[in-house]
Amino acid sequence: MHALQQASHTAQLASVPLIHPAVDGASVIFAIAVSATIAGLFLSLLTLWLFWRLIAARRSSRLELENANGAIALRDALLATSGEAVAVLSSLTRQPPSSDEAGALLKTAMAGPDARNVAAAIGELLQSRKSFALAARAEAGAELIAIRGEFVLGCTAIFAKRQGPAAADLDYRALLDIVPASVWVRGPDQALRWGNQAFLDVTDAESFQNALVSNASLQRSEADLAAAALEGAVCVEAMRYALVRGERRAFSLKFVRLCDSSVAGVAIDVTERVRAEGQLRLNVEAAADMLDGIPLAIAVFDKEQRLDSYNGAYAAIWDFAEGWLATRPTLGEILDKLRGTRKLPEQHDYAAWKIAQLRPFEECAPQHEEFWHLVGGRSLRVAVRPHLLGGITVMIEDVSERLRLEASFNLLLQVHRATLDTVEDGIAIFGPDGRLVLFNASFARLWHFTEEELRAQPHFTKVANLAEGRLGHDGIWGIVSAGLVSAEPERCNDWGKSVRADGRVISLSMSRLPNGATIATFCDLTDLERFSAEMAKAHAVA
Repeated sequence: MHALQQASHTAQLASVPLIHPAVDGASVIFAIAVSATIAGLFLSLLTLWLFWRLIAARRSSRLELENANGAIALRDALLATSGEAVAVLSSLTRQPPSSDEAGALLKTAMAGPDARNVAAAIGELLQSRKSFALAARAEAGAELIAIRGEFVLGCTAIFAKRQGPAAADLDYRALLDIVPASVWVRGPDQALRWGNQAFLDVTDAESFQNALVSNASLQRSEADLAAAALEGAVCVEAMRYALVRGERRAFSLKFVRLCDSSVAGVAIDVTERVRAEGQLRLNVEAAADMLDGIPLAIAVFDKEQRLDSYNGAYAAIWDFAEGWLATRPTLGEILDKLRGTRKLPEQHDYAAWKIAQLRPFEECAPQHEEFWHLVGGRSLRVAVRPHLLGGITVMIEDVSERLRLEASFNLLLQVHRATLDTVEDGIAIFGPDGRLVLFNASFARLWHFTEEELRAQPHFTKVANLAEGRLGHDGIWGIVSAGLVSAEPERCNDWGKSVRADGRVISLSMSRLPNGATIATFCDLTDLERFSAEMAKAHAVA
C-alpha cells in the first residue's frame, strides 16, 4: 500500500511542469564581450610577436649574408693582392675561405718534421693575435714552405708559398763559407750539425767531418749560451775570449733559436776593437792624469752645456766639492753658484753677461779670451775654445801674481827710463837676443829716431838700418854689432872716437850687464872737438 502511494506521488510530480529561475540577458552579453576582447588581444599579441620574429629572422639572414659577402670579399682581396696562397680563418664562416693551393700547402707542412712549430705558431696567432713567419720542411725534407700568419680586418690570414727545394740552402752555406765571421748550428742535444769555414779555422778542425766527430766548440761557455737560447730566449749575446792558434782572441757571440729547435751561433772576432777601446781608455786616463798635474784649471762642457770632465785645479780654483761636480752641473749653474759666493766680476747686468758667457756653445763660435778681476785683488785669465767633439773647453789661469810682477817691472822700467833721461849721453840697452829693451831720449835725438819706432823693441839690425838710412853709412854700427856678439864688449872701447857720416864726432863705449844685456853709450863730442880746435888755433897765433 505504501509502495502504491509513493508511486502515485512520483507520478504527480512528473506531471507538474519544470520551472527555472530567471536569467539576466545583460550579464550574458557582457561575458561574451569580455571573452571576445581577451581572445582578440591574445591574437593581436601573437600576431605582433610573430611579426617581430620575422623581422629578426630577416635581419639575421641579412647579417649572415653580409658577413659571408665580406668574408668572400676579404678572401678575394687577399687572393688578388698577394702572390701567396691564402687561408682565412674566421668564426663568421663555417668553412674558412682559401685558395686552392693554401690547404694543400698547410697539409704538406703539417705532415712534415716542423708540424709542431707550425701548429704552435698558428695557435698563438689564434689566441693572442701574434704574427709569425717561418719556413717548414715537407715530409720528405726535399721542399721548403714559407708560412706566415697575420691578423687582418678581424680575420686570421695564413699565407703560404713554396720556397723551393731544401737543397737550395747549400748555396747559402757556400756563401757563409766566405764570410769572415764564424757561423755554426747545433741541435737540441748540443751536437754540432754544421759550421762554415771560419768556424773550422777557429776551432782548428781539419775537416767538417772531424768537427762533427769531436763536436768542436769555440769556447767552453758556448754550451751554456746555446742552452739559454734553446730554453726560450729569443737571442743570447755575450762577449767571450778564446785561444785561437796560441793567441787569446776576443769574440762577440750571438745565439738564435731556429724553428726546428736547433740553435745557430755567430762569433765575430772583435780583438782589434777591444784593443783599440782599451788603448783609448788608457789614453783618456793618461790625459786625465796629465791634466791633473797641470796647474792650469781646465773644464770640458758637452753640447748640452753640462760639465763632462775637469782636472783637480778647476775644483781647487773655485773651491768646489767633488760630489757636486759629479752631478755634472751646467755652465749656467756653475756661474750662478759662483755669483752667490761673490767669485765673479761685478756686473751691472748679470743676465746679459751670463748670456754672453754661454754664447760660445753656438755653432761656429770663435775662441775668445778675457780677464776676470775679482773682489779681493785676484785676477784670472779665462780662455774658451771649441771642443773637437762638441761643446767647449774652458781654461782658467790665476794671473794675479804675474800682473803684480808686471806692474812692478813696468814701474821699475819707468824709473830707470826717467833716470836715463837725465843723462845727456845717448844710452841704448840691447838684450841677449839683440833687441832694444831700453833707451833714453838723448839716444833717440842723437840718431833721429821717434818714440814709436823704438817702443816696439826693434832688433839691432833694424835700428842700424834706420840710422844708416837717415844719416848715411859709417862704421859706428859695425862696432856696435861686434860688441854685441863679443864675449868682451869692453874691447870696443879702444876705438875711442868715430866720425859719423854727417861729420859729427861720436864717442862709443860698451859694457856687458849681469843679465847678459849689452849697454852702449854714445857721446856727441862735436862741439868739444870744435872748441878744442879753436883753442889750439888761438894758442898757435899767440
